[in-house]
Amino acid sequence: MATTTATQIQQLYVGLLGRAADQGGLNWWVEEVTTGGRTLEDIRASFVTSTEYTTTYGAATTRTDLVTAIYSNLFERTPSADELAYWVSTDTRPADQLVTAFLEFASTADQAVINNKTFVAQTYTDTVGTGFSAEGAAAVIADVDGTSASVATALENLSSGSLPGQVPGIGLINGLASAEAALAAYETSNTANVDALVAKLAATEFNTETSGLDADATYAEKLDAIKADAAAATAAKAKTTNQLNADVLDATADLKTIKDSLTSADDKKLVADFDAAVAANAALTAPSTADVGAATGGLGGDAGFADALTAVKALTGLTGGSTTALASAEEVYGFYTAATTTDADRVKLDAALKADTYASTSSFKATAAADIAKNTAIANEESAKDLVDGNATTEDYSGAVSALANAKADLAEAQLADTNQAAADTIAKDQAAEVAKVTAVTEAITKFNAENEDKLELHDIAKSVVGTDTVKDTFYFAAKADGADYNFATKAFGAGDSIVLGSGYSFNNGALTAGDNTKLEFFLQKTDTGTQVVIESKIFGSDSVTADAHTGVATNPADAVTVINLVGVTAEHLSVANGVVSYV
Repeated sequence: MATTTATQIQQLYVGLLGRAADQGGLNWWVEEVTTGGRTLEDIRASFVTSTEYTTTYGAATTRTDLVTAIYSNLFERTPSADELAYWVSTDTRPADQLVTAFLEFASTADQAVINNKTFVAQTYTDTVGTGFSAEGAAAVIADVDGTSASVATALENLSSGSLPGQVPGIGLINGLASAEAALAAYETSNTANVDALVAKLAATEFNTETSGLDADATYAEKLDAIKADAAAATAAKAKTTNQLNADVLDATADLKTIKDSLTSADDKKLVADFDAAVAANAALTAPSTADVGAATGGLGGDAGFADALTAVKALTGLTGGSTTALASAEEVYGFYTAATTTDADRVKLDAALKADTYASTSSFKATAAADIAKNTAIANEESAKDLVDGNATTEDYSGAVSALANAKADLAEAQLADTNQAAADTIAKDQAAEVAKVTAVTEAITKFNAENEDKLELHDIAKSVVGTDTVKDTFYFAAKADGADYNFATKAFGAGDSIVLGSGYSFNNGALTAGDNTKLEFFLQKTDTGTQVVIESKIFGSDSVTADAHTGVATNPADAVTVINLVGVTAEHLSVANGVVSYV
């Protein structure tokens, strides 16, 4: 019922008042009817006794004038002689019932007109919201008839902002603000993914750009670095992933051929021991450079290390070699974790290191144990390899194992390059999609200016503050206010011109020092030469500035505010509503 009721009420606005409904009025009447508070008949009666109705048609309107006016409003034509005669002399129902009667007897052509007018009127009502203007509401449907072309023209006028009471291009400007906000939100939400890929690429061989980024690198710089390094790694691949997979299969087959050719139990045991040593080594990871650095730093940083070093140097009879030449914590740690140092040697070293309290901590022991295990595994693999290489029937086996390991490493590197490239492509594609939305609106603004250059023009304040007194100018920031000063020369901002700051800012009609420190605001500051629009570049930015009664903003530390100087314009010339400053 609500939709039908809204349409019927919109038709009453069109027929009796000759304009589209204002959103507040339409919503109120719909609510009244749907809840049973009023009827459509009540609305019609209210309309024809309203000040707007009598102002529009005049208190002494003749029946002929009234019928003619409503025909024009509804059907965009004058009534024929027969129609006029009927409604004036035969059917003399009250004025408030005429719209309903006309619609009841409307021809197909007339019904098409009122349908179009109602559609355009409702579109206007839905679109302008609080920016409603009675003059604009009448103008938008004034020339709508039964053709689709008239509807398109009306909607274009609405979209361009060229109707009375509208801010030219407000839809495009708001669209640009939304696209910029969406781009910023996307970058914020995707920062973690970008940082993770930067770290991943910086750890690879092809890291010229990512490893060279500063700590304060911007999102755009990181994105460029990611694309460059990912592309470099992909381009450097000598073979495709499929080819490298084939190499792995070939190397696996070669290794199997050698292994299958072995018949001696001793030969089989040699390669089995070697395989086990390789697997054991591969399963272990050496402590990181940072962990080793912390272990040696902690050892050398202990107050008792000097005494401990003296005790270590005095040790004799160690299987792993002599300690007399050791001169630093790094050298002691290296000897302690070497594969040639036996457990018996380490028992003696532990006793000598007791003077250093750090040497007995769990942190030192854990790092040293991991290093010992890895060094031992490496030594065991090398020893097993020497045995395999020294045997005539197995001497080719370690080479085949190495060839397979290299083929797998090449494949893994290529797969990593593919993965990184795919991740970089996804990020770049998603980023490009968000940027494209901004570009599309920017291009639409350029097109708008080209199509309306003789009557309307939109200006990015940061690029140009040039205006003209021959067209309606709308000024806006394509990006956030940047803390700079902009001067509008005399007549650059005049009748019909507007500055769109957007819904992100609240107007404060007080002094700069009386700001609300919880939201972004803008102020009007009087000067001897005109008025300044002072826009906070950050919340409570106005608290940081000082203003002179004659010259306006005097100091602006850290670009806390953006200042637009309107030369020759006084506050009395300006109106402020919904983030828009207009010259009225």
